[in-house]
Amino acid sequence: MKRPALAVAAAVLAAGTLLTGCGSTHASGGADSAGASKPGVSNASASNASASAAAKEAQQRYEQQRQQALADHDRAFPAVAKTCAGKSTALPSPVDSSTPVDPTPPLGGDSHVVQPENPKYNENHAYLQTAPLNPAQQCRGDAHAARITAELAGRTPPNDPEQAKALLTRLGYPDATVTPGTSGVQFTFSVPQVGPCLTGTLSTPPHIEVHGPYLEGGCIPSKGGH
Repeated sequence: MKRPALAVAAAVLAAGTLLTGCGSTHASGGADSAGASKPGVSNASASNASASAAAKEAQQRYEQQRQQALADHDRAFPAVAKTCAGKSTALPSPVDSSTPVDPTPPLGGDSHVVQPENPKYNENHAYLQTAPLNPAQQCRGDAHAARITAELAGRTPPNDPEQAKALLTRLGYPDATVTPGTSGVQFTFSVPQVGPCLTGTLSTPPHIEVHGPYLEGGCIPSKGGH
């Protein structure tokens, strides 16, 4: 009768040992899992913090360069700087021009939407779109256009690209692109340091358009769409 009792006791002890062993194995595994996950989280946090710091530093460098460029422009063109001082640098609200609108409303109604002949017209001509200008940029462009107009007032405009280039260089636009045209020499340039673009014809009177850079870059549109 004692042997069965001893056998039962031995079995209980063995089961307890096994359970204890399993418990410590699971606990150890959990610790290992937790220990393995913590470095990953820490590394991800450090990486995000580093990327954020780099982006902030790049933004600060850009802002410093922009302010320096604006200061250089204002020293070179003090009259323009005085005219546009205090103008807002906030961009106007975007206008959705993807759907043409009939400008002539029906009787008793408002303007109505019309279907374009080519629904992909805007997409195919995206290369002709220019970046919007804020009030400060528009003012600066208009002021530079006024400088050119005043320079040509009462005098014969240049009749060849060489003369036009010399005139624009003397006015402070040495990087202007000039080409002959049927009604006068055509020109395009970006206001030094800060923009915007000025495009026009040196005629009597001159015709000058102020605009932002084309979405594909520069003051001259790329050739052709897609």
